[in-house]
Amino acid sequence: MRAAVPVSSGSPNGGILDEIAAQRVVPVLRSTDVDDAIATARACARAGMRVIELTRSIPEVEVAVSELAHSDELVVGVGTVVTPDEVEKSVEAGARFMVSFGFDSEVVKASNALGITMIPGALTPTEVARCRQAGSSVVKLFPARLIEPSYLRDLVAVMPEMEFMVTGGSPATPGGIGPWLQAGALAVGVGSALGSAAVDGADEVERRCRQLMQALTVRA
Repeated sequence: MRAAVPVSSGSPNGGILDEIAAQRVVPVLRSTDVDDAIATARACARAGMRVIELTRSIPEVEVAVSELAHSDELVVGVGTVVTPDEVEKSVEAGARFMVSFGFDSEVVKASNALGITMIPGALTPTEVARCRQAGSSVVKLFPARLIEPSYLRDLVAVMPEMEFMVTGGSPATPGGIGPWLQAGALAVGVGSALGSAAVDGADEVERRCRQLMQALTVRA
């Protein structure tokens, strides 16, 4: 497992990337309503996962972002961000980082202008390079189910200044996540495998998150 690339203290990326790297697993919540999103995020947080990504597929996602960022003091990011307007709305609600499945230079530019960490999506070396040229120091490697950890290791070798958050198909188990971390991932995003408060119950979500965090600590 490689150490995170140092980021200058004056960069907005510094603190956020440190927190993501320390947690190693980022819940990616695609809840069907605001109440479920809040309850699921709080269950994750009780287990130690206080960096949370809420996707814009959640109805009225800004309500959930505001509640979690201000009342619960969680580090909330918003995913599936595809326009500068969505960046602005997310930031106004209290989001501290943005995530997308692909690359859009205008979205990256809008995030940079607001001093917000933007994690655009990429898969190929050319796509990662485009993100870097636009000013991104971290990308979402997506979809992970199409590749192997050795692929990430090759990307890290030729672009050591870039950080990678791997998302899309990784099982929520130490065996599913550990190899990506060992290959150089900053963190791994995990979605439906953690469950939701509405479907599985908040206690079960917390149990799954806690079990995963404890197992990864043992393997570290």
